[in-house]
Amino acid sequence: MFEFGRIRFRPVEREDLKILHSWENDFELIMYSRSKPMNFVNMAQLEKQYEEWIKDERELRFIVELADSKEPIGIARLRRGEWANVKTAEVGTYIGKKELWGKGLGKQITVALLEMAFNQLNMDRCEAWSVEYNQRAHKSLETCGFKRGGIMRDAAFINGRKWGAYHFDILRDEYLSLRDDLLKQALGDKLDEYLKKHCTIEGY
Repeated sequence: MFEFGRIRFRPVEREDLKILHSWENDFELIMYSRSKPMNFVNMAQLEKQYEEWIKDERELRFIVELADSKEPIGIARLRRGEWANVKTAEVGTYIGKKELWGKGLGKQITVALLEMAFNQLNMDRCEAWSVEYNQRAHKSLETCGFKRGGIMRDAAFINGRKWGAYHFDILRDEYLSLRDDLLKQALGDKLDEYLKKHCTIEGY
């Protein structure tokens, strides 16, 4: 488990597929999170995907829960890769409980993923993709320090028209220069508890 303020991350288990089935078949949710609103999946397909997830050592896939109630609210992923000796993590998330949209949880989840990538996995950079119309996701990424680097034109066809896909990235040094402020904003009065648990080793 990885706790971060009012949320925590745990591995996806087979029993989570029931709630994932509900989220993955929500037209609006998948329109914003994957740009594929017609990508409906049945339970057998999810079970097959789950078997593939647990074999892929490059990817960490999480259920995101409220720490106090252990209520699942969404998923997050961190996929590790390396190109030309530069270690890169592609990050992504969505909040499955739509009543929690716009509450700042997306930013908190993103900062937590950056903490995992840079403070625990020693990655050099992180990147993310977001469809052109998802302004809420763009704002969340940019307030976490991501920079928009380019656009893949006409990458998705949704609701009768083509949309671009925006690429965002953040380098390790860029994150570290913002880290103190981002952790204060994301964790509030839980900051000291987090730093003590995740940023120090007894005796050092």
